[in-house]
Amino acid sequence: MKLIDSDHSLLLGKAMDAMSLRQRITAANVANADTPGYRRHQVDFEEELRRVQESGNTRALRDVNASITETNEEVVLENELMEMADTQIRVHLLTRSLRHHFDMLRIGITGNNR
Repeated sequence: MKLIDSDHSLLLGKAMDAMSLRQRITAANVANADTPGYRRHQVDFEEELRRVQESGNTRALRDVNASITETNEEVVLENELMEMADTQIRVHLLTRSLRHHFDMLRIGITGNNR
């Protein structure tokens, strides 16, 4: 159904998936911080999203997905902890946005905003 599976809800879902992946990758970076030869991994999502938005092709938003890349950087624990905190804030904002989106759908369907 287009009403529930709108581009907006699809994009919010993809963003939540990206944040979940980012949390797992950051945890892996922290767990491997002392592993000799280990290089930091990162999740790329926002740049791909920005590139697609600037192209103006809204259909391509459905194809935006997070990807994992290995950097040439060593793991710095403090940076990873800041990354985890940033991701947690983003998850909170995405959760609030999803809740608001579905609240608006409920109000539109039932006519009741309780």
